[in-house]
Amino acid sequence: MKKKKKIKRKIKIVPVLILLLIISIIAIIVFFLINFKIQNIFISGNTNLDDEYIIDYLKISDYPSYISNLPKILEYKLNKNSYIKECNIEGKFFGVLNINITENKVLFYKDYDSKYVLESLEEVEELPYPYVSTRVINYIPDTVYDSFIKKYKDLDKIVIDKISEIKYDPTPYDEERFLFYMIDGNYVYVTTTKLESINYYNEIYPSLEGKKGILYLDSGNHFQSF
Repeated sequence: MKKKKKIKRKIKIVPVLILLLIISIIAIIVFFLINFKIQNIFISGNTNLDDEYIIDYLKISDYPSYISNLPKILEYKLNKNSYIKECNIEGKFFGVLNINITENKVLFYKDYDSKYVLESLEEVEELPYPYVSTRVINYIPDTVYDSFIKKYKDLDKIVIDKISEIKYDPTPYDEERFLFYMIDGNYVYVTTTKLESINYYNEIYPSLEGKKGILYLDSGNHFQSF
């Protein structure tokens, strides 16, 4: 009978060591990435919303893992916030986050249903900051409101800040007429079709020479002193 020859297989040590080294390096990198935390947060563009509110909303106040809070993930969260119009978040080296936001400004507060109307036309019952806004003091019918708000939101922010109260004040001839009570004490009548004319209020005001009265922008452009 023939004896079976035993085949001895030599294990190549070097390739095995290289493989183990590669696995170890990958494991170290993964461990580092999982445990690497956000180091610094810089916020810009906010005026009413404070930094603490934004950080708390994103749940990164305790500087959590960077890998689970990548810029695009945080951007998605922040863009869902009603008070933010848009945002851009950039991740820098060493765990730095640069957050730039544009706020969704407040257009006015409606007394009749206790809601703030934002630039996006979304309505909210409260604001996360103290804010004195223009007040709509009486009910506006839906058909009139829709056309009014579309034009009102495009008015200059500087002019909106000068309006204290808005009263829906229709006539038999004009169902879209409004009375604006200005912070300086003047009254302005305006209709929806001519609403953009109030953007010139800052140019008109000096010509009044300190007089107080009613400015009729709904029918021409004349001023009547009190």
